[in-house]
Amino acid sequence: MKRQHKIAILKYTTKNFWLLVIPLVRGLIAVGFDVYNWVRGAYLDIIVIALIILLAVVRWYFVTYEIRETCIRVQSGMLLKSSFEVPYKAISSVSAKRLLWLRPTKAVSIAIDSDSHSVYNKPGKADIELTVSFKDYTELFNKIPTESTNAKITYHASKWNLMLFSFVFSSTLSGVILIGTVLIQGGKIIGGELNERFISAVNGMTEVMQKIVNGLTPAAAALTVVMFFGWLLSFISNLLRHINFRIQRCGENIFVENGFFSKWKYYINISRVNCADLRQNLLMKICRVMSVHVSCTGYGKSKNEIPVFVPVTTRKRVISSMRMTLPNFTISNISIRPRKLSMMTYIWLPLLLATVIPVSGAVILHIFPSWSGTIEFLTLMAEIPATYMLIVKIAAKFTSGIGADGDTITLKYCKMFHFHTIIVPKNRIVYMRISRTIFQQMGKSCDIWVYTKGERASRHRVRGVDIEAAEAFCREI
Repeated sequence: MKRQHKIAILKYTTKNFWLLVIPLVRGLIAVGFDVYNWVRGAYLDIIVIALIILLAVVRWYFVTYEIRETCIRVQSGMLLKSSFEVPYKAISSVSAKRLLWLRPTKAVSIAIDSDSHSVYNKPGKADIELTVSFKDYTELFNKIPTESTNAKITYHASKWNLMLFSFVFSSTLSGVILIGTVLIQGGKIIGGELNERFISAVNGMTEVMQKIVNGLTPAAAALTVVMFFGWLLSFISNLLRHINFRIQRCGENIFVENGFFSKWKYYINISRVNCADLRQNLLMKICRVMSVHVSCTGYGKSKNEIPVFVPVTTRKRVISSMRMTLPNFTISNISIRPRKLSMMTYIWLPLLLATVIPVSGAVILHIFPSWSGTIEFLTLMAEIPATYMLIVKIAAKFTSGIGADGDTITLKYCKMFHFHTIIVPKNRIVYMRISRTIFQQMGKSCDIWVYTKGERASRHRVRGVDIEAAEAFCREI
C-alpha cells in the first residue's frame, strides 16, 4: 500500500489555512526576522497553525491506496479502519489535474467515479479522490482501459472553435463571483490595498464610459464595467482551461486532454455515457453551429468544469466527429412535435416577465424620481433578457419534439436560454412518464419526461405534445 504525494497534506488543512499563515509571515518580516519577539507576539497563532498541520499529517498518514491489476483500493481511518475498492470495469470516468502550482512537484490530483453513490467520500464528490505521483498517475491510466487496441481515432479542436466556445459559454455571474471572492479573501490577507486598486480601476473605466455614452449615470456605468470585467475573466479562464483540446478514442475507451498552464486529462468509458447533448443558444442556432456535451458520471463534475465533447463547430463537423468518437449515438428523426395550440405552454413565463418588469420599473420610478437614471438603466437591463427569453421560447415551440430510431431516442427541447438535442441509448433510460397540467387536461396535450441513468437520474422534458401520440410512443419504447 502507498501513501499519497506529500503535497496532499495541504489538502487536509482547513479551508482558510492561508489566511492564518500569510499574516504570520508578514509579521515575521515586519520585525526584521527577530524570531524571539515574533514568537512572543504571535505564539497562540503559531500553536493553532502547528495543530492544523499536525492533524493534516495524521489524516494523510492513515490514507493509503494500491493500484492493482483489476481494481484500485483505498484504505483510511486511524481507530476505525475502512477499505474501499473500485474495479476498473465499473469505472465510468477518471479525471486527472496537473495544476500549474503542482507541476514542479510532479503531483497529480485524480478523481475516480462510477455510477454508484460514493460510500468512501462525501455525497456529490467522486468515489475516490487522491493526490498521487506522476508515476502512479501514468500507471493508473495504463490499467483502466477496458480493452487494448492499436486502432486510435483522434479529434483536435481548432483554436478558433475554442475561442467561440469560450465566448458562448462564459458566464458574467461566475466571473463577478470570482472577482468578489478574490477581493474579499485578498482583502483579509493584504488589507484594503487590493480593493482600493480595483475600485480605482472601475472608477477610471466608469469615467471613460460616461464620456462615450452621454447621460449614463455613474452607478449604471460602474455596474456595466463590473459585468464586463466578470465576463472577460470568465472568457479568459474558459479559454485557458480548454485550449489544446483533444479527444482520442481507443476501442470503447475515450481520453480527453486540454489545458494551457494547468493540464487536464480524462478517461471515459463509452458504455457508461448516458446521453449526448448537442447544445445551442439562439445565435448558434441561427449560425448553424453547436457544441456537444456528454453525460457521464464524473466528467465535468468538479467546480467550473464543462462536460464538453466537441467544442463549437458546424453541424456537419459535429455529426462527423460523433461518428468517430460516439458511433452508437445517432440522431433519430423527430416523429412527435408540440401541438399547434400549445404556444402558451412555452411563452407564459417570459411573457409575464416582459410585462411585469417595465410596469414595476414605472412604479418604482414614480416613488423614487431622483433615481430616474439608475432605475431606467436597471429596468432596461432586466427587460433585455426577458424579451430575449420570449424570442427563445417562441423558437422552442417550433423546434421541440421527440423521436426514436433503432437503439436510440432523440429529444429536442429548450431549457432557459439553451436549445438541447439529447441523444439517449434506450438501455440508458431509467423510465419515462407523462404529466399534464390543469390547462393541458382541458385539451389533448401533455409533457413527456425521460429519465436517464447516472449517479443521479437526469431528466429531460418535451412540452405540449399530443397525449395519444405520447402514450403510443412510450408503449413502443
